[in-house]
Amino acid sequence: MLRSLTSGVSGLKAHQTQMDVIGNNIANVNTTAFKSSRVTFKDVYYQTLSNATASTENQGGTNAKQVGYGSTVSTIDVINTRGGYSSTDRTLDLYLAGDGYFTVQDMAGNKSYTRAGNFIFDTKGGLVDSKGNYVAGWQPVNAGDGAAASPITIDNINDYTDIAIGSDGKITGVYAGVASQHTPNAYESVGSLNGAETTAYENISYANGVLTGDSKATAATGVQFNNITINADGTITGNNMTSLSVEVIGNLTDFTAEPADYSEWIISTNGTVSGLYRGHFTDKVEAFGSINGPSLNIAGYTNVVYANGSITGTDTTTGVNSIIYNNVKLGAGGVFTGDNVASGATGETITGLNLDSMLTNPALYTDITLAEDGTVSGRYISAQNPEHITDEIEVLGQISVAKFSNEAGLSQEDGIYFKETKNSGIPLVTIPGENATGTIVSGALEMSNVDLSKEFTDMITTQRGFQANSRVITVSDEMLEELVNLKR
Repeated sequence: MLRSLTSGVSGLKAHQTQMDVIGNNIANVNTTAFKSSRVTFKDVYYQTLSNATASTENQGGTNAKQVGYGSTVSTIDVINTRGGYSSTDRTLDLYLAGDGYFTVQDMAGNKSYTRAGNFIFDTKGGLVDSKGNYVAGWQPVNAGDGAAASPITIDNINDYTDIAIGSDGKITGVYAGVASQHTPNAYESVGSLNGAETTAYENISYANGVLTGDSKATAATGVQFNNITINADGTITGNNMTSLSVEVIGNLTDFTAEPADYSEWIISTNGTVSGLYRGHFTDKVEAFGSINGPSLNIAGYTNVVYANGSITGTDTTTGVNSIIYNNVKLGAGGVFTGDNVASGATGETITGLNLDSMLTNPALYTDITLAEDGTVSGRYISAQNPEHITDEIEVLGQISVAKFSNEAGLSQEDGIYFKETKNSGIPLVTIPGENATGTIVSGALEMSNVDLSKEFTDMITTQRGFQANSRVITVSDEMLEELVNLKR
């Protein structure tokens, strides 16, 4: 039996596999985000007819004589180059402009990875792909805080219009549902002093800055007060125009059940009591106020001012205006620190300056920062209150992307889907644009990366290789036929 028959058969099988891969590539030339594959060959077992010999004093060395037995498929590699950009003008079509994969998972929690970003919202508000797999990410309250990515579902999705997806994968929408009774950062009337009844007085009337009422405690009628004031603790006080003493006339709880939701209380000339309602939205940055004010009170100094990281003030003893603290910072727990110029101490806690005067509950915020002009702000992380405001843009979710240290090690499943393997590494799940991942382009899809010119060229060489190997078999057969005919 001629060895060339075996070599020819192995060559036919290898080129047949290569043709299968080329055919699959061409068939998917218009498949969204399809990644083409290539085939590489290697030679196989060699039979050694004679071994190499070393040279001697009388004779030179000789090389080994070996005969190969054909070829076989070495690898079938997925080519992970990024496909072209195809504009669709559809908001939920997403193109990843860089490294990374979208993570999708079925109801059983089985995860796959894909670059095909043709997504839709189902009837329950879930962001899903064309096969109904849920797109993984985070809800607004925990985006990027280390929490595991999970299926993105937007409750009451029909209450939103103009849903958009940003380059960082953040999903936003304009609320168009039923509005809350409150509007953040707007003055609201909670009642009027005219006709009001408080815990201390009844039959109250108010005109020209004077409040008149009947005392419940003493039964005195027509008691008059001026200099009506709403205090920080919620009490309403006034100067008794008869006794000339300050009395508590009532409390804000007589007008609203939740006075803590308001600030900057005012009483208008007609007796209307109004306050600035402070609403909150999850993941929105809010300014609490400035340390240039009542919060900035340092013993021994007047005219205390903060600017550009330094606190200056006038010494009450010497009358000299100078820098009190440099390198002023806002640290953990709302503690302000600075470098004391007089003592030389660094990182000293600044007594008399704290966040409590501006913020009731710092635990509801993160990323609390101090700006150069003294403004203190932070990101609200609790449940938003009021829940929705008509025509306000809200953050509805955050899409994640996964990056692998060896993306060539992923297992290709059903064309556009990939699975994690032992050789791909564990995925790094992150926000698009971070950790060297690509950003998202809304309104576009990734095209197949199949290069038709290369595929047709490979098809020609594959065809010729197949033909050549078939000729080897034919000629080998003819030689065997001649050998058989020797006996005739």
